[in-house]
Amino acid sequence: MSQKQPIPILMYHAVESTERPDKYKHFYVTTKELARQVKELKSRGYTAISLDQLVAGLAGGPLPEKPVVLTFDDGYQNVLTNAHPIFEAAGWPYTIYLVSERIGGRNEWVEPEGYEATPLLTASEIATLAASPLVTLGAHTATHPKLDQLSPEAAHDELIRSKAQLEDRLQRPVPHFCYPYGHFNEAVVELVREAGYQTATTTQHGRVNATGEDLLRLPRVSIYHVPPFSLTYGPGALNFRWRVESRKDKRRRESS
Repeated sequence: MSQKQPIPILMYHAVESTERPDKYKHFYVTTKELARQVKELKSRGYTAISLDQLVAGLAGGPLPEKPVVLTFDDGYQNVLTNAHPIFEAAGWPYTIYLVSERIGGRNEWVEPEGYEATPLLTASEIATLAASPLVTLGAHTATHPKLDQLSPEAAHDELIRSKAQLEDRLQRPVPHFCYPYGHFNEAVVELVREAGYQTATTTQHGRVNATGEDLLRLPRVSIYHVPPFSLTYGPGALNFRWRVESRKDKRRRESS
């Protein structure tokens, strides 16, 4: 990898056609926002790469001058309907992390916190996405628990079960993982390693360094809904640019 510039991995969730009530703002972007963000990234010289390309680049392989990785947590149905056409038009790869035992269901894990659940991808929709050369499908556990709050045996089961179920469904290896809620510690990282995952993304803010990066603790840049003009976050376009390029690395070591 020739460039020394840190690589942003962008973290998205749902992609909604219209704005939702303010309390949902961290769970989605609108279709228009995503289209503007892709245009903004292109105008600033970025090229999207897959997680496989990132791994190869960190091992010394070639990468574009300004790479960016795009990831979507949970596997929402509206990623297919609202985001996939944008990436198809751009020719940009992206990753969706699936909760293997909630396929065709809803993200009911948000309901105890007072949020309405959102539909997740169905089996046939996942098959459609799996047929696209742009889409990487990764694992997000079987049921979306906080892994650091489970027993080692239960956490190991979530990791192994999710990987096996997705590999059986997709008939291909699933080497990429994402920690639900961003919860992990040293013991969980070791369980992820033992389960055979090659990468794992966190919710810790930061960009991937060219050298010395732990592939099982990859930082990301959280992208969520910001209106075009916001008193809290400033203009949406400037907020997005600041997040991707300027906001300081907020990573910390998790306790064991």
